[in-house]
Amino acid sequence: MFDIISIGFASALLLATSKTVDKATEDDEEDDVRTPTWKKALAVAVVVIIIVSIVGAVVYFYKPNTHVNIILYGYSVKGEVMDGKVIPAFEAYWKNKTGETVTFQTVYAGSGAITKQVIAGAPAKVMILATEWDAMTLKKNGFVTTDWTKFPHNGTISTSPFIILTRNGNPKNITDFQDIGTKNIKTVSADPATSGGACWSIFGIYGSELRRTNNTTAADALVTDIVKNIVSYQSSARDALSQFTLGFGDALITYESDALLANKQGKDLTLVYPKSTIYSEHKIVMVDKNVNASERKVVQAFIDYMYTEQTQKYFVQYGFHSVNDNLNQGHPEFGTIKDPFYVTYLGGWQTAHADLIDGVFKEARNP
Repeated sequence: MFDIISIGFASALLLATSKTVDKATEDDEEDDVRTPTWKKALAVAVVVIIIVSIVGAVVYFYKPNTHVNIILYGYSVKGEVMDGKVIPAFEAYWKNKTGETVTFQTVYAGSGAITKQVIAGAPAKVMILATEWDAMTLKKNGFVTTDWTKFPHNGTISTSPFIILTRNGNPKNITDFQDIGTKNIKTVSADPATSGGACWSIFGIYGSELRRTNNTTAADALVTDIVKNIVSYQSSARDALSQFTLGFGDALITYESDALLANKQGKDLTLVYPKSTIYSEHKIVMVDKNVNASERKVVQAFIDYMYTEQTQKYFVQYGFHSVNDNLNQGHPEFGTIKDPFYVTYLGGWQTAHADLIDGVFKEARNP
C-alpha cells in the first residue's frame, strides 16, 4: 500500500517539475500578479497523490474471491462415495490447480424429493440425480438451462443394475422378479413419487417380463402383482434399504451398488441377479438458476471431474459401474446380467414414466 503511494508521489513530482519553467528573469510586476508556478505544480502533485492513493487502496484492499462454496444435492445412495472420496479429491485438485479454496455443502435424499426441494427454493448449484426424468423436470421449471446431454455419456456419470436383495441364504428361494409376484413375497420399496430408485425398480420388473414373454399384458400383470405385495414404502432407495435391514419384508428391489455397500457394512444379505434387468443411469446437472458468474467455472470443472479416471475408479470402489467399461473389468463383486437393457428399450423417460409410473404402477397401488 505504502509503496503504491510512494510511486504516486514520485510520479506527481515528476509531472510537476517537468512543467516548471525558470521564471527568474521575468519582471517582478508580472510575478506579483500571477500565481507562482511552483504553487501550481504543488497543487497538481497533491491531486495526483490523492487519486493514486485511492486507486492504490482499492487495489490493496480488494482481493479476488479465493473461496467458493458449492452446494451439492445428490440422490440418496451417492453420499458415501461423494463425501468420502470424490469431493475431498476435487477440493485438493482445484486448490493445486488454481490456488482457490473450494468447499462443499451436501444434501442427500430421494432424487424426486431433492428435485422438488430445489424447485421450491433449495439453493443447490449442482445435482447428481438418479433419473433423467428429474433433470427434465428441473429444465421444464427453468432451473437447468445447460444441456446435460452435451456432457460426456449424455450426462451419465455412473450406472448400476437393479437386483433383488433377500435375507441371508435366500430362504424364500427367489430367483427372479417373477418369483416375487407369483410367490407372494413381502416386498419393501421406495416410493416413485420421491425416489428415482423406485422408478427404476418398476422399469426393471416390467422390462424383464416384456423381454421374457414379449407380451405387454403379462408385463403389466407382473408389475401389478409385485406392487400388491409391497408392505412398506419409503421416501428413498436408501431409506427402503434401512427399513429392509431392520427386518421388514422378504425382498427389496434396489441398486446393486447399495446392496454391495450394505454387505460391506456387515448386513450379510444375499443378492439375487435377475436374468434380465435394467441398468440405472445417474445424471449430473448444473442448476444454472442458482449459479452466479463467479461460481460457474468451478461448478463446470467439478462436473468435468466426474469423468476423470480417478473419479470413475472411486465409483467402482463403492459398487457403481463406471461409464468406462474397462474400469469395471476384474471386479468379481459385480454380478452377471445375462440380458441387460436400458430405459431406451422402454421408449425413453417420457414414455416410460407416463406408461409405467403414472399408468400401471398408480393403477396397481390404487385399484
